[in-house]
Amino acid sequence: MNWIFIVIGILLLLFILLWFTTLHISLYFVHRNDNSDIRITLRMYKFIKYTLDVPLIQVDAKDHSIKIREEKQATMGKTKEKKKRISFMQLKQQYGTYQKTLGHIQHFYRITSEFLKKIEVTKIEWHSAVGLGEAASSAIAAGTVWGVKGTVLQFLNHFFRVEGNPKVSVVPVFQGMHSETRFSCMFSLKIGQAIVVMLKLVKAWRMKTRSSQVNTEYMTGGM
Repeated sequence: MNWIFIVIGILLLLFILLWFTTLHISLYFVHRNDNSDIRITLRMYKFIKYTLDVPLIQVDAKDHSIKIREEKQATMGKTKEKKKRISFMQLKQQYGTYQKTLGHIQHFYRITSEFLKKIEVTKIEWHSAVGLGEAASSAIAAGTVWGVKGTVLQFLNHFFRVEGNPKVSVVPVFQGMHSETRFSCMFSLKIGQAIVVMLKLVKAWRMKTRSSQVNTEYMTGGM
């Protein structure tokens, strides 16, 4: 019987350790003309690391689908490559499912907004270069990019807890057509806080489902 208590004690210790663990998510995105690369790195402590690379994103002009090649690399150094195609109809169906899910969860936006405010965003860097072949057009495009970046940074400040001053730049290119962007940042959150949010969403889902069942029985007279 002692081994049962030992196992329970180890599991409880691991759960407590996980509860107070901070998850660091590093996002790196680079776009240069027709090529786009995305790298997402998940890190806990210094020895647990998982990297997801999306080195190539192409849009098929025939069916308007998105071709993605993924490379996954874990702490042990093992790399897996996977190719997938995402069509417009799949995105539309996923969006419809997402809207239905929101309709079943009460106070979804309040729960998620409270959680997002606890996520710390640091090391924001966003550098771009844009050129449209003409000096006047390139200058206007650069001003437009500045405006878009200002809106996105306001969005981040509104929903997240942004620490430090973002490093942002936009360079107009007057010789030829050019489009380049490099964006990177780090998100930090407590896993325990994420667990609490998931429990709240599950509870809200069950309350909504139970309320719908009660209303249905009332309308049908319990039949």
